[in-house]
Amino acid sequence: MPRIEYRPSGPPQRNPRSLVIFYRILLVIVLFLVLVILGGSLYALILRPKSAAVPVPPASPAAPLATGDANIFTGLGRLRCPTADPNPGMVILQAAFPYYPGDRPFSEELVSRLKELRNISVAYFAALSVEELGRKSEAEIKAELLSRYNAILRLGQIEILYFNEYMVIE
Repeated sequence: MPRIEYRPSGPPQRNPRSLVIFYRILLVIVLFLVLVILGGSLYALILRPKSAAVPVPPASPAAPLATGDANIFTGLGRLRCPTADPNPGMVILQAAFPYYPGDRPFSEELVSRLKELRNISVAYFAALSVEELGRKSEAEIKAELLSRYNAILRLGQIEILYFNEYMVIE
């Protein structure tokens, strides 16, 4: 009678030595990545040179602005405000004002109140007709907007308001 040999089917068996080499290579890569991450963390926490932070004295409201002291805040962007006319006109406004970058709380308050400042501008022009706006000087409009802006600010005050763009369209 002929002899029948049994051969198991399945995936071919690999050389165990090649698997050991493969796993060792993977282990070396993982250890290298861990060392890089730990080294970067230690450098960032301990060995990084400290920046020389120079404290900026708080600005007094009565002190005039010097050119190098202040930045110009233009975060309000270009506003398109309808007027109170039956057939509304449009006021296009881009307001800007100086602020002290060293006064972080006030700078953060300005950014957090952007929507309110924009709404104040839109509400102001929505209450006036084109004719009423024509009778007012730009200085009067700036003064009124400035007082309304400062009424909502708690951590500082805007000293002066500039219009980069101011146009009334009928």
